[in-house]
Amino acid sequence: MKKALIIIIAVVAVLIIALSVFFTVSGRKPQTVIHCYEFSAAYDYARDFGYDTYIIYGAKPPEFSLDEDSFEYEETEEGLMIKSYSGDGVEVYIPKEHDGKQVIGISQGAFDGVKVKEIYIPFTIVRIQCTFN
Repeated sequence: MKKALIIIIAVVAVLIIALSVFFTVSGRKPQTVIHCYEFSAAYDYARDFGYDTYIIYGAKPPEFSLDEDSFEYEETEEGLMIKSYSGDGVEVYIPKEHDGKQVIGISQGAFDGVKVKEIYIPFTIVRIQCTFN
């Protein structure tokens, strides 16, 4: 009986150590919160990469300025990709369109160097190639 107890304690200790190593190696959870539509590309992205998400139901665009000057765009055949963002990153609203053209994605590196706390992503975004934080 005493031998079985020692084995159980050893197995539990090994499991605890293994889980600790796994969570340390796998990295920390992203701190950015993504507001998006359920079943959208942004929702899939957030779920796949461990971001906290808040589902937007029937939301309308914010009534204040989106600070359009903070975004730099790259034009593609399908629409505009956000190439870079130069705002403060506290609350970022990705526009659905710019100059009459649909915004369809966010390019790799668009938010490098910006700590984004919350980002609102419209359903028009079908490609997300960057990370947030």
